[in-house]
Amino acid sequence: MAGQSWSNCDEDVKVFILGLVEQLTGQLGSQLTGIYLHGSLAMGSYYRPKSDMDLIVVVNGALAPDLAESVGVAIATHASRRPTVGNIELSVITAPVAKRVPVPTPFVVHYSTEWHEQILRREVDYTRQLTDPDLASHLMYIVQRGICLAGQPISEVFGRVKWEYFMDSVLDDCRWIIEGDNILESPYYGVLNICRVLQLCSEDGQRVHSKDEGGEWGLAHLPRKYHRVIRQALAVYRSAEVVTEQQRRTGGMDWDQDQLTALRDYARAQLQ
Repeated sequence: MAGQSWSNCDEDVKVFILGLVEQLTGQLGSQLTGIYLHGSLAMGSYYRPKSDMDLIVVVNGALAPDLAESVGVAIATHASRRPTVGNIELSVITAPVAKRVPVPTPFVVHYSTEWHEQILRREVDYTRQLTDPDLASHLMYIVQRGICLAGQPISEVFGRVKWEYFMDSVLDDCRWIIEGDNILESPYYGVLNICRVLQLCSEDGQRVHSKDEGGEWGLAHLPRKYHRVIRQALAVYRSAEVVTEQQRRTGGMDWDQDQLTALRDYARAQLQ
């Protein structure tokens, strides 16, 4: 199964995303700076059964709490009608944050599966300023490989993301993967992200990569004894088989725990 990109993705996926863009454009009006796609769908490695849809919305300034709540509820309601197992992951940030990229990076609204019920029950306090350690990574992906879906061009909205901030963000995620037995919970995600992080650490070009590209790099550069589990991770990630939400972490496949923990231990040693 070939990865999809925004230009050739399934029609129902494109209609779903553009429907959300239209809704947010109407809600935010003159306060909207732009809406931007990043992640697998922007990089040509979107696999419908496994991938999420990643978006950043930029607004001119802070939103009134009632408007922020209305936007959050609208996103969650729209997400409930998605045609895929994978969900939206979206953050709303202000234009000054997009330009300066402070760390920790604050957001106005965040939506993901973990936030869904809380948002719909209107339990989120939009008067508090919250930060997300992953945002520096997301903004780097937008600057390098993102797509503008509405509003001002990427080059006019987003400032330079310091490479060390980006690496701190991706290494923070990787530390979770190689901690304890976490890799056994999310095998293909863990394996491909380990490969991607090791690729980033080995290169001098300061260029971001997809999980797909990380896996291919792993097969070309990591010791042969890890190739079997990397090939399995790529095969599961690319599989056309639709899995349930409960199976998304494993792809519905059996994994060799010894191979997973061996790669984990190798990554621990390399990243020390």
